[in-house]
Amino acid sequence: MINKMNDEKGKILLATLAGIGVGVAAGILLAPNNGLDTRDSLKRTLSKAGDDLERTVKNFMDKLESNKVTDDGSSLVMRGSWDDVKGQLKQNYAELTEDDLTYVEGQEDELWGRLQQKLGKTKNEIMKVIRDL
Repeated sequence: MINKMNDEKGKILLATLAGIGVGVAAGILLAPNNGLDTRDSLKRTLSKAGDDLERTVKNFMDKLESNKVTDDGSSLVMRGSWDDVKGQLKQNYAELTEDDLTYVEGQEDELWGRLQQKLGKTKNEIMKVIRDL
């Protein structure tokens, strides 16, 4: 049943992306504005579509996680680089040091453990903090 739901939502997502692509192409071809105005309008439209898509994917991943279809942490999406996130975390939590925030690929569990110990929060709470930055 969950697989059927996932297939349906995947089809909806794919159809939405296809519709956005067709709309953008039609807008470019039929645009009454000059090139600069068209590019600016296109940039705003694509940015909004990207934000909408990110929100849709995040909600979908959150539902999968809450229904135990995926493991905790599958829905973590960060904006910007890890250095940007580290800077924000340091600003918000003065007790965090550079060592606390050292990220080594493949050793994510150690990072989560350090953050949980230092901040006294669960992994899910820390993930929410990072997502909300």
